[in-house]
Amino acid sequence: MKIVYDSLHSNYRPTKEIDNGRFIENPEKPERIDAIKEAMILHGFDNLTPPGKFPANYVYMVHEESYVEWLKAKSSSTPENEEYILEVFGYDMCFDTGTPILHNTFETAKRAVDVTLTAASIVESGTDTVYALVRPPGHHATRNLCGGYCYFNNAAIAANYLIKRGTDRIVILDLDFHHGNGTQEIFYNTDLVYYISIHGDPKIFYPWISGKESEVGEGPGEGFNLNLPLPPHANWERYSEALSYAVREIRDYYPDVLIISLGFDTHKEDPVGKFDLEDEDYARIAKQISKLKLPTLVVQEGGYNPKSNASAAVNFFSSFE
Repeated sequence: MKIVYDSLHSNYRPTKEIDNGRFIENPEKPERIDAIKEAMILHGFDNLTPPGKFPANYVYMVHEESYVEWLKAKSSSTPENEEYILEVFGYDMCFDTGTPILHNTFETAKRAVDVTLTAASIVESGTDTVYALVRPPGHHATRNLCGGYCYFNNAAIAANYLIKRGTDRIVILDLDFHHGNGTQEIFYNTDLVYYISIHGDPKIFYPWISGKESEVGEGPGEGFNLNLPLPPHANWERYSEALSYAVREIRDYYPDVLIISLGFDTHKEDPVGKFDLEDEDYARIAKQISKLKLPTLVVQEGGYNPKSNASAAVNFFSSFE
């Protein structure tokens, strides 16, 4: 298995966000994926590949020009060692107060896209499983808004890349604790991608605005959006029911490529997510998915406890046959 990783991500370190009207520490830190990298190498997953550079048109195929240019301008105008946090909804192109803009946000988000597209190109060339170990995450980014620590939607951009290159059928399986509102929005009106998400119930959890079972897609996309929300503290018994259903759906659809938006904030030790999955449960998840025997691109999303991220990743990929 190949891992695509960019060491320059460590230069990107947001420090704060606003939650319920007060500043709190931002958990989207370099350590959360470097702990994964170090643990993976220690367990023999040492085939690390640096990213290539892809033209910006792949970003523009998914995100609106006005948003991309806003993010670029806001990044370049933010002084080094300062952070810009959303001030005016409707003017600023962000849907929350937890996603700061730094002087290098645009550059880092674009490099995350390059990591993901490099991994997608390796899958396209015939490698069965490739891991885009990437930050910042992407699945909350919509066509024209950032949010949820996400700026460009890495998984959606990879799916669009593969479609443009001739892949006919793609499933995105989102296993992050939070619903991928951005990925859903991007593909909600198309049958080119089947989006399936297992996540915390949006009646209780972020992003609140999407992730209900009733959201099934519209127009040509009707029936190509499946949400499987779960209650707080869902353990393996509850989670496995949703996962088994998702795997059956994927098997019946039989895509050419499976993209997994993989968040480890489903771990019981994660400070942000509120599920109760344990280390060994990630091995169980991987075993179920790998039985599909599909070319698979795994894209890192959330997970904010470096220690539990590392143990979850090793268990997952050690069992992904």
